Amino acid sequence: MLRRIIPALTLLALTGAANAQALNLTQPSYTHVSAGVGENSRGQRAYMIDVEHEFGHKYFVTGHYENISQSSNRPRQSVIDLGVGRYFNVYDRTTLDVSTSVGNFVEGSNVFSGSGNTFYTLNGGVRQRHDALEYRLGYRYIDMSGFDSNHGVVVSAHFYFTPQTALGVYFSDVYANSNWSFGLRVLY
Repeated sequence: MLRRIIPALTLLALTGAANAQALNLTQPSYTHVSAGVGENSRGQRAYMIDVEHEFGHKYFVTGHYENISQSSNRPRQSVIDLGVGRYFNVYDRTTLDVSTSVGNFVEGSNVFSGSGNTFYTLNGGVRQRHDALEYRLGYRYIDMSGFDSNHGVVVSAHFYFTPQTALGVYFSDVYANSNWSFGLRVLY
């Protein structure tokens, strides 16, 4: 299925490229919804939804839900992660952001069940926007109950083919598990 989705989204991005060239996008986005599909280094497919919403002046809330498919003899895994952060303008079209979040990782689909492994994160990163291209390079520290704490890199890039719609690629490497995904972002 992923082999059919990627060419279709690539074609959509190329047809919108001419319109995106004329855009004058000047700041990275902190108010959007993203959805994607990806895989990790263990060969497991994941479906995810990310939300960021700016409130006040330069503050934002975050939400992340991920459902990870397993092999037929293991149940699904789910993650929910909710947080708050602040960003700072450090240069034209460039921001530095810091955030913290809490979450729950469970075997199964119900992330609100009493079982699972709770965690908290500390995050930092730099976002930069160049016309229709926005990218972020970040660092994530995570401390999950039942596991040693860990840290790693988080990278994303988005190409805006309309003023409010972008195709994105995401990569993270935390807990010796590389995750990548491909998705769509909509600003609101």
